[in-house]
Amino acid sequence: MAAESSLANVNGRGSSGNNTDLERDTLAQQIAIPALEINYFQLFRYATNKDLLIIAISFLCAVIAGAIITAPALLTALLVGSIQKNWSEESKTDSASTELTRFTIYFVYLFVGELVTCYIATIGFIRTGIVLSSRIREQYLAALLRQNIAFFDHVGAGEIATHMIADANLIRDGISEKVSVAVQCCSAIVTALVIGFTRDWKLTLILASSPVCIALVLAFSGVALTKSRERWLGETAGAGTVAEEVFSSIKTVVGLNAQSKLASRYDGFLENAERWATQARTISGALLGAVFAVIYMAIGLGFWMGSRFLVKGTTSYVDILAIILATVTGIACLGSIVPPLQVFAIAAAAGSRLYGTIDRKPQSESTRPSETQLDTVSGHFEFKNVRHIYPSRPEVVVLDNLSMSIEPGKTTAIVGPSGSGKSTIIELLERFYDPLAGEILLDGHSLSGMNPQWLRRHMSLVQQNPTLFDTTIFENVRYGLAGTSYENSSREDVCNLVHEACRTANAHDFISKLPSGYETPVGEAGVMLSGGQRQRISIARALIRNPKILLLDEATSALDSASETVVQAAIERASRGRTTIVVAHRLSTIKNADRIIVLSGGRLVEQGTHNELLELNGTYTKLAHTQTVHINQDTHSGMDGTPHILDEAESPTVENEKALPPISGTFASTTSQKNAEALQSLDQPSSEYSMSTLLTFVMTMHKGSVLRILHGFLWSVQAGAGAPIQAVFLAKCLVALARPPSQYHLLRSETNLWAGMHVVLAFFQLLAYTAQATTLGGCTEKLIRDLSGQTFRTLLDKDMAFFDMAEHGVGALTSFISTEPSSIAGVGCYAVGTYIMALTTLIGAMAASIAVGWKLGLVGSATVPILLVCGLLRYRVMAHLDAHLRKDYQETASLSSEAVSSIRTVISLNRESSVMLAFHGQLAQQNSTSIRASLRSLALFSFSQSASMLCTALGLWYGGTLVISGEYGLFQFILSHAAINICGEAAGQIFSSSPDLAKAKNSATRLKALFEQQKPAHINCEATRPLLEGSIQFRDVHFTYPTRPGRRILNGFDLTVHKGKYVALVGSSGCGKSTIVAMLEHFYHPLAGVITMDGINISSMDVTAYRDQVALVNQEPTLFQGTIRENLTLGLGRECSQQELEKACKDAYILEFILSLPLGLDTMCGGKGNNFSGGQKQRLAIARALLRRPKVLLLDEVTSALDSESQRVVQAALVEAAKDRTTIAIAHRLSAIQNADIICFMEDGVIMESGTHAELIRKRGKYFAMSSLQNLES
Repeated sequence: MAAESSLANVNGRGSSGNNTDLERDTLAQQIAIPALEINYFQLFRYATNKDLLIIAISFLCAVIAGAIITAPALLTALLVGSIQKNWSEESKTDSASTELTRFTIYFVYLFVGELVTCYIATIGFIRTGIVLSSRIREQYLAALLRQNIAFFDHVGAGEIATHMIADANLIRDGISEKVSVAVQCCSAIVTALVIGFTRDWKLTLILASSPVCIALVLAFSGVALTKSRERWLGETAGAGTVAEEVFSSIKTVVGLNAQSKLASRYDGFLENAERWATQARTISGALLGAVFAVIYMAIGLGFWMGSRFLVKGTTSYVDILAIILATVTGIACLGSIVPPLQVFAIAAAAGSRLYGTIDRKPQSESTRPSETQLDTVSGHFEFKNVRHIYPSRPEVVVLDNLSMSIEPGKTTAIVGPSGSGKSTIIELLERFYDPLAGEILLDGHSLSGMNPQWLRRHMSLVQQNPTLFDTTIFENVRYGLAGTSYENSSREDVCNLVHEACRTANAHDFISKLPSGYETPVGEAGVMLSGGQRQRISIARALIRNPKILLLDEATSALDSASETVVQAAIERASRGRTTIVVAHRLSTIKNADRIIVLSGGRLVEQGTHNELLELNGTYTKLAHTQTVHINQDTHSGMDGTPHILDEAESPTVENEKALPPISGTFASTTSQKNAEALQSLDQPSSEYSMSTLLTFVMTMHKGSVLRILHGFLWSVQAGAGAPIQAVFLAKCLVALARPPSQYHLLRSETNLWAGMHVVLAFFQLLAYTAQATTLGGCTEKLIRDLSGQTFRTLLDKDMAFFDMAEHGVGALTSFISTEPSSIAGVGCYAVGTYIMALTTLIGAMAASIAVGWKLGLVGSATVPILLVCGLLRYRVMAHLDAHLRKDYQETASLSSEAVSSIRTVISLNRESSVMLAFHGQLAQQNSTSIRASLRSLALFSFSQSASMLCTALGLWYGGTLVISGEYGLFQFILSHAAINICGEAAGQIFSSSPDLAKAKNSATRLKALFEQQKPAHINCEATRPLLEGSIQFRDVHFTYPTRPGRRILNGFDLTVHKGKYVALVGSSGCGKSTIVAMLEHFYHPLAGVITMDGINISSMDVTAYRDQVALVNQEPTLFQGTIRENLTLGLGRECSQQELEKACKDAYILEFILSLPLGLDTMCGGKGNNFSGGQKQRLAIARALLRRPKVLLLDEVTSALDSESQRVVQAALVEAAKDRTTIAIAHRLSAIQNADIICFMEDGVIMESGTHAELIRKRGKYFAMSSLQNLES
């Protein structure tokens, strides 16, 4: 086929700025999440009939339990009325004792009923919350996995993880035991109204104004509270996104010294979150104070009006007491319903966020039955006037009316500059995106009408940056069988397929050398393997499914030449009989393609075979010439036309076959100890602490707020003293009402006095609760903010080995930092203030009871330890449950985070079903554990909730006996009995937050252990801060990765690099090249040997000052959320002018592209730089490195993602930049480093050959063999 030149198949290029309204709407639809507001009951959308039956039973039990809550008001009024009658008439009959016994038995019946119904209702709703929140999580993840890729260009993985964890947990809280609480409260309120209206409708109607008052308060404050909490959730989600982004790119963050900058960005979200959370606490405190104030004023109003009705003879003593007690119970329940209602509102808001994604229908919906599925696939593609624009960059036309044909069963290569649209073609074929205009046909059928999952079953994709999952090598390769007929084959058959695929991909040999072979865990994103090893496993995963269509997007970019040759031959064999589309910058990988298509600016400019295109002497010929490796043996110059910079005397000393020296025992022991410290797990702290120690730790973190906290504690005492004081007022009122008709004038005056005291007390309680929430709530939120910031910074200071641990994946760390500091609020000053308030109430009530009637007081006080023990036991159970479940929650978070972060790989492999199956399995196990633990703990909870009935029965019986016997008066009986009830409530309040206390204890233990761990070895306050010149020396360096101690990476490595020299490291994948760069970046420490810079051991240097003078550009470049300007200056310790920024960008061959963008340097990069192509991200990373003016420049496959023209210009810029700095480059593409001052060929952790390019060619050794494989001129 004759080659076609420039404009053969191209129409005029469209303008990037002339998008039609229809195109703009289409782009907006691809990333828009519809605004959705659901009502609370829609949270039960996924309830089955079984769930609804359990909910109905639980609801009925909650109604009964609520009615039982109010019933004691009537029984108490009747019993006290009977006692009052006997006291006033001074009659002591057997009938009074019999009636007393009868009422006491009624209380025992109520206890049994409350115990059973409360348990059933609570466990039923807890089970509902666990199950339904898990289903919502599953639906959310399933919805994410079916979204179009453009959706993820605008929604970060950290934000998604926050929704998956935080929002789902908010929904769980909103449909769990708090539903039971709300239903019980509503039932109690209704029961109170029934009691009131049946006893005296006038007095009840008057007192009914108090619930109306509370309802108005709730309505006004609820709006403000919901607004504050929603804004708080938004800020915490933003903080989660920052944390996820940082932890997923930790080496880049540390290498740039960007920890402080990104920590400040994280602090910005924390500061806003603190402000909104403090506002919410203040509103909640004022609301609680208002509820108590209304209760006390209602009691005063009841006695005042009741005394008037009593004097008139329209009501009775029993009626007044019954109505007041029922009203107080109803108002208390109305106040108790506020927190559940707030939780319901927050849950509905969280549900709106999740359901917005769940209900979102992507344009490429894969579940429509009408979509086309072909009987056979030959692989003939045709592009017809395809126009494509990324929704994240609507101003840039990526493909401009592209028309071309890809023949079936042939290998078609696509080449061109970065940003020309090569990878876009792959993404369109995979249906990651649909074209904005035009049409793509497969075997004559429109691609947009096909089922994406069916389509992907016939395709295999190997991406430029391969993604592996956090499991074994075997499982990663086996994932390639998803959706094929072999997916459910026997283990033996799958093993054979996996091994064969790995042999084909030239991966079997290195896998077999690993201690665990194919069962070796690869770590999160494959961090335990080198880039080349990850690439080969990715290729094996693609080949194992024997696809009809093979898509290779820079599939061999990370391989060394030897591996590339073997793998390329294997790919060529595998390509026979199937359609293969190859995107490549390295032309040596595609010169045998049946057809090569050259793109530029989204248009086809040339096409033909390798030889045909060379004959055209056009764009492709220029690309080929820039990649030629010169192997002329007469070459004597290290750089084109430039004398050698490195003299013979300066050559590094290399001993090829030296005996490995014994490793110093002391040094190895010290290093092992450092590694052990680095590998300390967050979930298994090495120390256990007592509660007093943890409280001291938390209070120490409150430093700077001591005076404010003391003020808050004083307000807590005042708030706690309110209940005992009110008990005295209550007793005084009831004694006054018991006066005979002859003393009605005293009855009215005394009742008015003590009713007025209730009003005074109400205002003091409102002030106390508001002040307590403002002071202690603000201090607690500051504590959470400080702990979150310190935790984030502490984690960023960890050695790199810490992040290599499987249990310290991105999802686990993001979950840790978002939950642990917040959970510690259970032992913060606000919680302590709550305990002080409860203890004040308890001590005050006991003191009042014993003071006026020591017999009844002591009997009542004897019941308090029982309630305290119940609460303590429940606390212990919940603590154990929290510790047990934590690991499961983190595993769930890690799995979902991994799936979303690797979304392109997941959907290209059709792994959606397997991801959902694994996610479902983890949730099912977690749910089973939670429900079983709840069955045990809630038995104690229900007993502690209903045990107050027994305490009331005991107090009434014994107090009534004392009154009937004449030993006690009515005031002593009523005050002692009321005080005993208050003691029971206070005892329950102390441990009402036992789940929070359990979580707080576990969180405080983990955080204290984290903060007390010895500082990593690279943090040394006494370290030297030298100004480097750049002379580097490795002396007998041995190294193994701490997480893989059984495999030696460096074996006595020696290398000397003089300042200002350009040294290149080459060799097969896994030989230790990237390890050298990692050690120079101070990521890891030698097991033995020394690394010096300018003669100083780098371990003794200040790591921050050291890294300021060393710049690293990784093989897989990382950009962060923010603008191009912010990314370029990230971690830079100085201000940069516009000219300096533009010069660095110009040297990296990216300035022209930046200036073509409407916002220039202020263009947003998107999550992980997804708004740019791989080559563009690489050049931005190079510009960022040059901007640092480093003395040492480390280049790890820096040009692997660049097209030939960009590589040529960037390489020239790097050579120019290298004149004043030491440069160490790692490369597989030898054309990128053939002008280096010295090239070192590595194998098995040592240098086998070294010299200039020409010298190594003359040796005709391993380097010569590698360079011959890459020569394009033959």
